[in-house]
Amino acid sequence: MVSAAETVQVRLECETGRVKVMGERVVFIWDIDGVVLDSPHEELWRLALMREPWKTEGLTSDFYVTYVASRPRLEGAHNILELLGVYERLGATSQEAKRELMERYASEKDSLTKELIGRGEFKLFADAVALLLQARQAGILQAAASASKNASTLLRLVDRSRVLREVGDDFGAMSQGDTLYSAFDFDACGVERGGKVGILRYAARGLRNLVEGRIDKLFVFEDTASGVRSAKSLGYHAVGVLRIGERKALEEAGAELVTEDLTTLEIDDLLRLG
Repeated sequence: MVSAAETVQVRLECETGRVKVMGERVVFIWDIDGVVLDSPHEELWRLALMREPWKTEGLTSDFYVTYVASRPRLEGAHNILELLGVYERLGATSQEAKRELMERYASEKDSLTKELIGRGEFKLFADAVALLLQARQAGILQAAASASKNASTLLRLVDRSRVLREVGDDFGAMSQGDTLYSAFDFDACGVERGGKVGILRYAARGLRNLVEGRIDKLFVFEDTASGVRSAKSLGYHAVGVLRIGERKALEEAGAELVTEDLTTLEIDDLLRLG
């Protein structure tokens, strides 16, 4: 059987340490949760919501994708408590009272996340890992850009042996002792930059500094419509990675390519965009 890693074909050139893909300087920005790694944030938000004093239902997958996914932690917590009527039911009418509940709820969800991380209960998306490692080996500069403060920690927990076991190849991009975190040149995970637009802008600036200011094409890999819209609002190319939700939502948000499997995507497909 051919592994997911073996089916990704990448044709790249490197020139004096500055990446060129078919004559252009290209960089990648990756959302982590839902694109590269699969950690059950949706389930953790829901599990925390089932506990006292919240005891609320209604956090469906559609709700999560629309109001929580790819958003900063506190914004997601606020949307859940506000839109599902929890503030009102608990009598929180002032901004101070709402903030106290929001921070408490987010903290409880964080505790569940730390338990999951401690047990290593998350999986890799082999198609994304294969593509980003091949790009790394070819010299493409890449940034990790997740709203989650835990994304960097999760990347550091994925060592080379796990990549070889689950992806089938590291494409010569990892040395002994490296982790998946080593594949990225800039970390924009969990930074407080005013939402996903600010995080992407921060990641792009970090990459731009590494190539002395010049980037010909910048590609963002996102799995939510809100993430795609953020990328497009900044003038970046957006690749929609369909993990949850509907293809139509990513397309309507402006994704120039939408795929359920990144092994079907070649660098040439990206170069034809714009």
